[in-house]
Amino acid sequence: MDSLTARPNILKQANLSLIRRAIKAKGTSTRAEIAIETRISSTTVRSLLSEMLENGEIESIGLDESSGGRKAQRYRLNPEFCYGAAFCLFEDHVVFLLVNIYGEIVEKEELKIQDGNVRQTLLSFLDDLIEKKEIKSIGLGVPGIVENGCYWKKSKEDGNMYKSDIGIFLSERYQLPVIMENDINATAIGFGRCYAKEFPEENPEDTNMAFLHFEEHCVSAGFISAGRIIRGCGNFAGELGLLPVDADRLLDECMMDPMDDVQYVNLMIKILSWVCGILNPAYIALGGPALRPDCIGAVSDGLSALLPGHMAAEILYSPDVRHDYYDGLASLTAGRIFEEIQFIRE
Repeated sequence: MDSLTARPNILKQANLSLIRRAIKAKGTSTRAEIAIETRISSTTVRSLLSEMLENGEIESIGLDESSGGRKAQRYRLNPEFCYGAAFCLFEDHVVFLLVNIYGEIVEKEELKIQDGNVRQTLLSFLDDLIEKKEIKSIGLGVPGIVENGCYWKKSKEDGNMYKSDIGIFLSERYQLPVIMENDINATAIGFGRCYAKEFPEENPEDTNMAFLHFEEHCVSAGFISAGRIIRGCGNFAGELGLLPVDADRLLDECMMDPMDDVQYVNLMIKILSWVCGILNPAYIALGGPALRPDCIGAVSDGLSALLPGHMAAEILYSPDVRHDYYDGLASLTAGRIFEEIQFIRE
């Protein structure tokens, strides 16, 4: 195992961060379990747990059953001690999510964009929020290509791509970890989380799935392989609408053509067969306002008839894409709450 060292003046904070992560990963832990997991001395763990208990960061949930010796105290993180602030950016509004350390959404609010200025809208809200709540991370869900704290979005007016550095700006202003994610990728993560709750035997680290989102003028996707989002070298993975379908026509153009259900099903089978052939996902989730839910059964049957059994993915329907989006971004934001310490590998 690589050794992890921290500068002496922040060693205590480094140890606290490790303890928080250890408790969160298991849900509840005893002092002995934390010491084993973090490799921090039992004496140091006991001292830090006492401090965390006193300031309300953790809660005691009782004693373990005795195994012949002294009963061990069991602790859990207090979900109301600190929060993450997540923001889903839309064309004409922003949805704010207050997220606890477990990724649960405890508050939701729609924000009007002030004079078309998204940055000022977020600043005004965050300045007020941080006065009231202990905010430890910020999450941004954006309708564009994410790149190093920035994102690129195509303008509807001139068709050009424009870059926003909002992630970098918020990180520097508030000195908090900021996670920025493409909206469809976050939606894929959220759907995967809901699927894992329904089928707890599934290991999230083994997840292989795709989420395809259909809008009137755009087909896009989020891909997850071995539990990780596939972004590609330029972060453009998932732009299915740019693939050529018939002659020189792109998929986005073809999806806007008038089609009866038979034509629609055949085109959908073609799209999903591409995804199965490239990614080989266990399942493909479909959602979005331009999707025809009544055709999903025929699409699934056609895909199964076309591909070998080990290649054809299970086809699932997402009736509430917004719910998946919010859940995914909430999870990502909560995951950054304990990232206040930077470790150095030797």
